[in-house]
Amino acid sequence: MPPDSPPSLGRSLVLGCRAGLLVFLVLYTGCAVFNMKLGYQGNASRLMEEWVWQEWRSVVLGQVARLILAYTSVGLVLGAWMGAGLWALGFRRRAVFWGSGLACLAVEVPLVLADLAHHPHLYATTLYERAGWTKALLLALSGQPPGLWRAVALGPVVAVPFVMLFRALRRPPRWGYVPAVLAVWAGLGVHGWGRAEEGRERPPARHNLLILASDGLRPDHLSGNGYGRPTSPNIDRLMREGTRFQETVVQIPRTAPSWATLLTSQWAGEHSLRHTLVGQKVLETPFTTFASALGAAGWQTAVVSDYAGDLFSRFRFGFQRVQAPAFNFPDLIRQRMLVTHVALLPWTALAPGLFPERGQLPELTDPAPLRRSVQRTLDGFRPEAPFALLVFASTTHFPYAAPAPQEGRFVAEGYRGPWRFGATPQMELPPDAQPPTPEDSAALVANYDAAVLAFDGLVGELMEELERRGLADSTLVVLLSDHGEHLSDEEGRGLGHGEHLFGSASLRIPFALRLPGRVAAGRTVPGRARSIDVAPTLLALLGVPAPETFRGRSLASIVAPEAKAAAVPDAPALIETDFWFSDRDGLPYQQVRIPYPWVYETATVEPSGDIALKPEWENTVEAAKHRGLYRDRWKLLELPTPQSVKVELYDVVADPEERRDVSAEHLDIVTQLREELARERPAGLAER
Repeated sequence: MPPDSPPSLGRSLVLGCRAGLLVFLVLYTGCAVFNMKLGYQGNASRLMEEWVWQEWRSVVLGQVARLILAYTSVGLVLGAWMGAGLWALGFRRRAVFWGSGLACLAVEVPLVLADLAHHPHLYATTLYERAGWTKALLLALSGQPPGLWRAVALGPVVAVPFVMLFRALRRPPRWGYVPAVLAVWAGLGVHGWGRAEEGRERPPARHNLLILASDGLRPDHLSGNGYGRPTSPNIDRLMREGTRFQETVVQIPRTAPSWATLLTSQWAGEHSLRHTLVGQKVLETPFTTFASALGAAGWQTAVVSDYAGDLFSRFRFGFQRVQAPAFNFPDLIRQRMLVTHVALLPWTALAPGLFPERGQLPELTDPAPLRRSVQRTLDGFRPEAPFALLVFASTTHFPYAAPAPQEGRFVAEGYRGPWRFGATPQMELPPDAQPPTPEDSAALVANYDAAVLAFDGLVGELMEELERRGLADSTLVVLLSDHGEHLSDEEGRGLGHGEHLFGSASLRIPFALRLPGRVAAGRTVPGRARSIDVAPTLLALLGVPAPETFRGRSLASIVAPEAKAAAVPDAPALIETDFWFSDRDGLPYQQVRIPYPWVYETATVEPSGDIALKPEWENTVEAAKHRGLYRDRWKLLELPTPQSVKVELYDVVADPEERRDVSAEHLDIVTQLREELARERPAGLAER
């Protein structure tokens, strides 16, 4: 056979495999060489990198092997596919090899560009500050529809079965139609098989429960609460059709301890999740929650979450089904290595089970996969029993990574600063760091608002899903969050949540209920609800007795349609900080605290891979917590320092932004509230 004659199909597959393998191994090498920095949400430490390589070398090498295997698999399969197409076109051997390689690039490049347009935040960590041209590329693609690039990427793939069919029709060998037809099926997919029968499910005799929550969702950024941007049309409708509470305060503005308080209706200290980095003993402790109470009463209970909901897979909160990502230190290493592989990231979406750490990426909080998980969970519920489903989204958690088409919608045109694709709290302030400009802060808020809009889209889709299933009027729908968020627009209060109690941005959450016939429509309840009041209220509306361990009050009587409009009766709302991750972030709270080292020194990785506080630091962390309470128009803060406890008092009616400390003017109020705080704190904590 001449050296460059048309090859057989088998030989074409081999040539295509070689070409595809070559292309994707070159792509792997490029990503590995140019993106070797290991950081987390903008926080990088040479000390941590050296420790990871020293102590977790097997995890690093294992992830390298998985990445190489993934690149190899994609290259072999895609190359063979393209080789088959070039064989069908009658290309010669050399042309099959080089053509397969070019065809692989013709798929790879637009596929990456499509993903850049769809999820630019996912690539910003790697590309935004890498070089001028990568920054320009990311900015150019942001806001562009990804569909066109996907169509370009799919073009060569879809063309293969057609050219094979064309060849078979022209020169059909024995059984020649069979592989051609199979190829067409593989290229186009089989649509419509197993389609669920349309129609409405029979609603159960008892009401269902659907909680729609998003991490860090601020009520004052909802358009229905008077915010200037159109961020929440679907949430606004939910609130119009139900009852909203004007103010709801959480105890600890961090995800895990706050959810523990919401679910158990107990203050932290009564339940064992005192801070974010608890150890194995707490992980193994069962909690008495509204989920366990509903399960015992016959409800089917489930929780579905993405990135920020790892706590539900780690703690025993009583849900019968849990679909949430795991999170431990080996997973953290794997996800940080994965995110730098720009060439592979789009392919991991096709088989997310092969790289489960993809679901843990804080830069990838697209609500679409969460919606599909919720639909599958609803399909799995038995129609004869009611369900209670908690949906917890991460879209509004930093770095506020809304996908297209919401991404960048509110960012000022022409902004190219450091916060174009969001930002995260920094554990270590660089010596040459410049304070954020007003334009930076505006961009951060714009990214956050786009994330709110993306979550609102999920709310709308899930409400439509209930209507399609005939469950909209028999399901108690609840809007909720775990805490609020500081967005750098509040001067001197930084980013994120959990580090301090100044202001109300991180302490207030939305709390709204909708259930026709049981919850009044269009009602706003004044006064201050507390996170410990949520669980008793939901159980009362569903007709289930609250466990004896619950500390909160049911507010169900206030939201009843027949009840007269009334305010929430005033009660003490305890607040406190979480574990401090850093002692060098440069924020003002660092000047009024009991010092202890940052997380690299105070935390350890347990044999299970979980990150936990070292036992010798538990008492220090507990003693150092800022704490306080809301009571009537007052907010009291106790800020322990090495010398004494600094006390601050704010009149939140006259000074809603909490800028003026009036403790010296109201010594009697300070004394009264400090005594009440000491009484209300769980026994044993006040004496520590």
